[in-house]
Amino acid sequence: MRIGFMTTHDPERIAFARSNGFGCVELIVKPDTPYLPGKDGWQDRAAQMEADFDAAGLRISCVAGFYVNHMDADPQVAAAHAEQTRRTILLAEFLGVPTVAGFSGRVVGEDLEASLPRFKQIWSEHARFAADHGVRIAFEHCPMGRFHSPFGGINCICTPAMWDRCFDAVPSDALGLEWDPSHLVCMQIDPVANARRYGSKVFHVHAKDAKVNRDAVARFGLYHEGATEHCFPGLGDTNWGAVIKELRRAGYDGDLNIEGWHDDVFQNHDNGPQLEDLGLLIAKRHLEPFVDGV
Repeated sequence: MRIGFMTTHDPERIAFARSNGFGCVELIVKPDTPYLPGKDGWQDRAAQMEADFDAAGLRISCVAGFYVNHMDADPQVAAAHAEQTRRTILLAEFLGVPTVAGFSGRVVGEDLEASLPRFKQIWSEHARFAADHGVRIAFEHCPMGRFHSPFGGINCICTPAMWDRCFDAVPSDALGLEWDPSHLVCMQIDPVANARRYGSKVFHVHAKDAKVNRDAVARFGLYHEGATEHCFPGLGDTNWGAVIKELRRAGYDGDLNIEGWHDDVFQNHDNGPQLEDLGLLIAKRHLEPFVDGV
C-alpha cells in the first residue's frame, strides 16, 4: 500500500511527488487527453506517459476518467460520456492499471431511487465491457449536494442504501467503490463501521477527511455553511489507523490517493498563500505510520 495523490500527467507534479517520497498517483484523464485510445498516436503517447511516472518511482493506482452525469438528459452528451468511459477502461487495460473511477450519474431533480433503471441500463453494459478487458470500475460516492448532502448533484450512488440498491441492480464483480470517508463523516456515518461492512467492495481509496464543527452544528444544525468541511487526513474526524486496518481485513491491497483542493485553509488561495502542497505533506505524514509502501 502506497500513498499518492490525484494528478494529470504533469512534469511539475511528478517532480514534487518524487522529491517528497510519494509512491503512487491517481491519474486524471479528460476527453481531450492526447493519450486516450482513439487519439492519433495514443499508444506511443501513453507509453511515454507511463515511462515518466515509472522513472519517478510512481505507480498509477487508478485512472480517474468520468466524473460526469452519465444520465444526462441530452442523448448526445450521454453518448459522449459513455465513450469516455470506454476509452478510460481501454487506457487502463493498456497500462495494466486495475481500476478506473468516476461517478455513476443521476436523473437530476428526482429521488435517488428514480435513477436505478438508468443505472442498470448504463452500468450493466460498462461492467461487461470492463470485465472483458480485465478492469474494475470504482464509483466515487460523493453526494454532490449543498452542505455535503445527497439532495442534489449528479451521482446517485451517494448513500450506503443506494450502494446496496445499485449493486443489487447490477450484480457484477467489476463494479465497486472509490471509497472516501470524508463523504461519510459529513453524513454522520462512522467510516470504520462502514469499511467493515463494505470493505470487499472497495476498489480504490480517496484519502480525504472531513470535520464536523460541533459548535456550529449545536447552534445552527447540520445544514448550515461550515457545519461540516472537507480537509486533509490528519485534520479531520476519521480514525485512519482503524480505517486502514478494516480495509486490510477485507483484503484491500490497493493504494491511498489523497484528493486535495477541498481544504478551506490548506489550499492555493487566490492572491494569498499557496498551501496545497503543504496540505498534501501533512496528509502523507499522518498516513505513513499505517502503510508499508509496497
